[in-house]
Amino acid sequence: MKFRLIIAFLLFCSVVKAQTANVNITPAHLKAAEDVLIASGAGTQMKESISVMIKQASANVPDDKKAKFTEIMGAFINKYMNWDLIKDQMAVLYAQQFTEKELKELTAFYLSPLGKKLNQKQPALFQKGAELGQQAVASHQVELQQMLQDAFKEQ
Repeated sequence: MKFRLIIAFLLFCSVVKAQTANVNITPAHLKAAEDVLIASGAGTQMKESISVMIKQASANVPDDKKAKFTEIMGAFINKYMNWDLIKDQMAVLYAQQFTEKELKELTAFYLSPLGKKLNQKQPALFQKGAELGQQAVASHQVELQQMLQDAFKEQ
């Protein structure tokens, strides 16, 4: 289940890459998007989020294989999903979603004391949110399995 989170994230990022092709964005607009990514600490957050996802995915891996699993997943993600490879595409994505003025306002927010506090707290919030989701699914897993079994019996 946790491994699926990493796969879903990788698939999302490949969709983002496909959506960023052939876009006409001014250099100033793109610069404003890059500024938001820098101010928000997006690169660091991505690295920390991936680390959390790999750690959670390794929870179901036997203890004697965890270190190798973590090493392989880390190397794979670093090779194909590192920040340097996707930051330009992420800037385009932001530029597609926000006006240049909005991006400048977001940058100002992320540079404010509250924005800095948000950046500091987000990794822990992400991890706790993921744990809450896992707990919710785990506590109702039997029900979900039954629903799926019932649904596929009818076909």
